[in-house]
Amino acid sequence: MAASNLFSRALNTKETSETVEYGEDLKQIPDDNYTIDPALSQRITYKFDRHIIPWLFGLWLLAFIDRSNIGNARIDGLSEDLKLDGNKFNIALTVFYIPYILIDVPSNWFLKYCGAGRYLPGLLIAWGIVGMCTGFVKDYGGLLACRFFLGLCEGGLLGGMILYLSMFYRRHELLFRIGMFYCAAPLSGAFGGLLATGLAQIHHGGYNRWPWIFIVEGVITIVYGLVTIFFLPPTPSYAKFLTEDEKHAAVHRMGLDAHGASATSKVESERFSWHWVRMAILNVNTIVLSLNFFAIITPVKAQLFTVPPNMAGFFAVILCSFLSDRIKGRGPIMIGCCSIAIVGYIMLIVKTRPLVHYGG
Repeated sequence: MAASNLFSRALNTKETSETVEYGEDLKQIPDDNYTIDPALSQRITYKFDRHIIPWLFGLWLLAFIDRSNIGNARIDGLSEDLKLDGNKFNIALTVFYIPYILIDVPSNWFLKYCGAGRYLPGLLIAWGIVGMCTGFVKDYGGLLACRFFLGLCEGGLLGGMILYLSMFYRRHELLFRIGMFYCAAPLSGAFGGLLATGLAQIHHGGYNRWPWIFIVEGVITIVYGLVTIFFLPPTPSYAKFLTEDEKHAAVHRMGLDAHGASATSKVESERFSWHWVRMAILNVNTIVLSLNFFAIITPVKAQLFTVPPNMAGFFAVILCSFLSDRIKGRGPIMIGCCSIAIVGYIMLIVKTRPLVHYGG
């Protein structure tokens, strides 16, 4: 279901991001008579795939691991050590989403001014620090504080990554690339469960089992963010892995893809308009697909059982995003995925053997 909302979000983001600064080379939007050698364009796309997508894949993988590791920590003694009786654990989960939702749009505004190539890794470093600190909490209040700041740091990530990719890829290329990093979400469920199983065996320095899940995974996130900040270019014009001709062509093909949708090539020249905010909020795709989230866990053995479903989701995201860009259509793919999900829900509802429930 989340993938369906992602498809709609990619379309809306692409339509509103044409005025993002592509670089100093783009002085005006080229007319429709301007052409780019297809071989050159393909070479540029290949370089973007090789130098940008792997880093974004890692960002999204670590984001989901750090977001969901509290479930693995609960399995390994978090609730008992922090005395999370009643609804305290559920409240800790909910607190994460309050700043996560509120910061999303403001974060994207800020991203355009400071540059995504630095801003996205900066978010990664920030929530890595918060995640690491979660391993040192001693009471319920400390857990709530860490969850709040984790949501604050992660809230602008998905929208920022989609906006960032829209600076490099044309419309018919965009969704597959989003799928290439988004498939890290189901993969994180498989990888995170295995990693937590191993980290929970550590007993050292007065910290036993669950704290090491947060500490080690937080340190990994911080190191990855520090490395990434040196490799993500802010715009095509500043991509060191492109030649000068490739930079020029990369910038101008984005202008051609905009088809004159904006007369402004520099973000500083943009003017804020509530008209586009209303258009986004009241868009029927935004409203309907957002309802998916309202439609929507255990010892070591249960952690390992999460691996196969998440691996299936990993390959499904890649396949669906590839087919969607290939046929240049989103609706049929979304309907097909929703139909399969309905079958899965039916298998979960009916009273039958556990294996059928697991298959659902």
